[in-house]
Amino acid sequence: MNTNNPADRLRTIRKSKGWSLQDVERNSNGKWKAVVIGSYERSDRAISLKKAIALMQFYQVPVTELFPELSPQTISRSIALDLNGLSNNTDQGGQVINRFAKSICNRRKDWNGQVLTIRANDLQFLALLLEKSEDKTLDYLVEMKLIKA
Repeated sequence: MNTNNPADRLRTIRKSKGWSLQDVERNSNGKWKAVVIGSYERSDRAISLKKAIALMQFYQVPVTELFPELSPQTISRSIALDLNGLSNNTDQGGQVINRFAKSICNRRKDWNGQVLTIRANDLQFLALLLEKSEDKTLDYLVEMKLIKA
C-alpha cells in the first residue's frame, strides 16, 4: 500500500480505529455514508479540503496526518479563518487569534468581517504568538472550528 497517497491514508486511519465502512456510517449517525468513504479511499472520488477537515475531526485525527508531506505553508494557501466563529471564541488562544486577525484585517484594509485568508507567513507568526508549532497551530484552528472552506 502506498501510504503517501491520501486515499490510502484515509483507509489506514479508519482501520486504525478498528472500523469497517459500515461502522463509520453507523458511528457518524449517517453523516458519512459507507459508499462515499469507500470511494474516497479508492480514489474514485476526490475529497475537498473542507470535507477532509470534517472527516479528520470525526476521526479525531489531526488533518496534517492526512497530508503529512505537505507543510503547513502549503496547506495554509487554502485556509480561511472564520471571523464570526472567532468572535465567539473566548479561550485565551481564541483571544490571541482574534487580536491577530483584527490586526491583519486592518493592515490589508479587508473589513468584510466574514473570513480572513491565512498566508504562510501569517501562520508562522500566529504559531509564534500561540507558542505552538505550525502543525499544532493548524490542528488548534481545526479543533476550534475556526477554519472556513
